[in-house]
Amino acid sequence: MFRRTQPTPTPSTPEPEAIAIDMDELAALERALLEAARLRRTWMESGGYFGPRVPTVHDAIALLYQRAGAAFAVQPDPQRARIPLFLHEIKWLTDAIRSMERHWARDGHLSDARNLHNRFNALLGQTRAITHMGGTACFTHESTQAPTVRSVTQGVIPSHEAE
Repeated sequence: MFRRTQPTPTPSTPEPEAIAIDMDELAALERALLEAARLRRTWMESGGYFGPRVPTVHDAIALLYQRAGAAFAVQPDPQRARIPLFLHEIKWLTDAIRSMERHWARDGHLSDARNLHNRFNALLGQTRAITHMGGTACFTHESTQAPTVRSVTQGVIPSHEAE
């Protein structure tokens, strides 16, 4: 005997979520990634590294600036435009910090990268769903308003809203 069973519903895939960063944070992220790449490249050329070559960070930076262009198309006010940074992309900064610690980064670069990483971790509670505009990830106009986040160690972290 065969029993008729209800088809099991397939779970809908959740929309990808990202944190919202501004242009200053994007520029700081770019500086951290480029400094880590410079240190890795210097070490590889010195003969101290025999593993596989690390892919270039320029593709990642180009992708982030492509998203920045889409963010300015959605929100033309540069003070309010937010660039999506996916949760798995925060690992790029974590890896860059490890490289800077390992290979003696220039003064200030490591502390700036750590501060940026702390900022990204504070924003993890404010992930937002993204949409795509011409194949590029961006936030909708309504989701660009950022609430204020309370940090345990530093008090209130100001939102990105222009006063």
